[in-house]
Amino acid sequence: MKRLKIRFLDNDYTIKTDAEEEYVQKIASFIEDKVREVSKVDSSTVVPRSLLLAMLKITDDYFRVEKDFEEFKDRAEERSNRLLQILESSHTENESFSSAVGTSREEPVTKELEDSFKQR
Repeated sequence: MKRLKIRFLDNDYTIKTDAEEEYVQKIASFIEDKVREVSKVDSSTVVPRSLLLAMLKITDDYFRVEKDFEEFKDRAEERSNRLLQILESSHTENESFSSAVGTSREEPVTKELEDSFKQR
C-alpha cells in the first residue's frame, strides 16, 4: 500500500491506497465537481478525512459498476449480433430449401389449420 497526496477542495490530503495515482485523482476530481455542482463551497472548507475516504470508496464502486455495465452491454450486443446472423442464415437456408422443393413450407401448414377449423 502506498501513500498518495491528493488535492480536494483546495486542500491537500494524504491517503493510503493500492490504486494508481491518476485513477485516485480522477475520482477526487469527479467528487469535487459534484460537490461544487450542488453547493457553493469556499476554498477554506475542510472535509473530514473519514468523509473523504467514504466518498472516494463510493465513487470507486460507482466507476467499477459503470465499467462492468459497459462491458456487459458490449457482450450482450455481440451476442445479439451473432444470434441475428444465425437467424438470418437459417431464414436464408429455409428460403433456399423451399424454392428448391417448389412450394412454400407455410402453405401446407396454413391449409392444415384451415381444414382443422372447418371440421369443428
